Amino acid sequence: MKFSKFFLLIPVLLIVASIFMGSYYTLDNAEEAVIERFGKLYTVQSAAGLHFKMPFIDTAHIVNTNEIISLQYGYRTESDATTTQAATYRDVSSEEIVITSGSYLINIGAVIQYRITDPAAYIYNVDDQEGTIRLAFESVLRSNIQNQQLDDALINKDSIAKEILPDLVQKLSAYDLGITITEVKLTDVLLPEEVQYAYDDVNIASNEKDSYKSQAEKYANEMLPKARAEAYQTIQEAEAYKAEKVAQAKGDVENFNQVYDKYRVSQEITKTRLYIETMESILSTVDQKYIIDMSGDDILKFLPLDPQTGTLGGE
Repeated sequence: MKFSKFFLLIPVLLIVASIFMGSYYTLDNAEEAVIERFGKLYTVQSAAGLHFKMPFIDTAHIVNTNEIISLQYGYRTESDATTTQAATYRDVSSEEIVITSGSYLINIGAVIQYRITDPAAYIYNVDDQEGTIRLAFESVLRSNIQNQQLDDALINKDSIAKEILPDLVQKLSAYDLGITITEVKLTDVLLPEEVQYAYDDVNIASNEKDSYKSQAEKYANEMLPKARAEAYQTIQEAEAYKAEKVAQAKGDVENFNQVYDKYRVSQEITKTRLYIETMESILSTVDQKYIIDMSGDDILKFLPLDPQTGTLGGE
């Protein structure tokens, strides 16, 4: 009979224990409790220590307002790292593919870090908190990347993340999510594997172009001064030749004028003198000289002159 009474008391004790356990909760310094009564917000408790609530009626949602929450975009963690193996991830193709300026596709992975600063707003103002944050991030990310050149997007991921952060904060403030974005990181900015080889070929061709351009500029820098110096020297030589010929021509004209003036005064004497000077000039270069008698008796008479002495040969 005693045992039967004891067994009847067990359910009562369990109910009392359950009521007692459900009637209190404790908060640390960095925690706040959102108390929900009949499915609606009742109060928010932020004081550290032991607190009581109505069992079975009130529900306490405890939130750590100092905890940094990391939200992944473009990929998800499949398994965490252990002492024997690295963490594994899977790509989310609907998020990771982004278009840059010029309609180039790139794959992006990112991490958004935030703290919950208003637990009541975080719990009640939006149904899907993480989904809302991802959609807001996707909007500002795509808006930024579509204005980036491909090379800039691949290289400047840190500066792009800094540009995105204030835009994301402004966009989320309109939703009154009750969070503070602490940091945005772009973990990966990569070309799709299908176009990586083509991009590498373009880079190689671009590097070769720059190399040839540099060589051409070096050659031009070496040859242009030399060509200018040669051109200057040629011009100077031409000017000197011109001056020489002009002076010579003027001298010839002056000499001719002098001869002409003398010729006008005494034409016969001048003719004879010119003839003698001309013959002297011609005969001085001839090796064999002959005197020919042109008396007209049909007999050719001539005497050879010695080229050394100018006298008759044999004398």
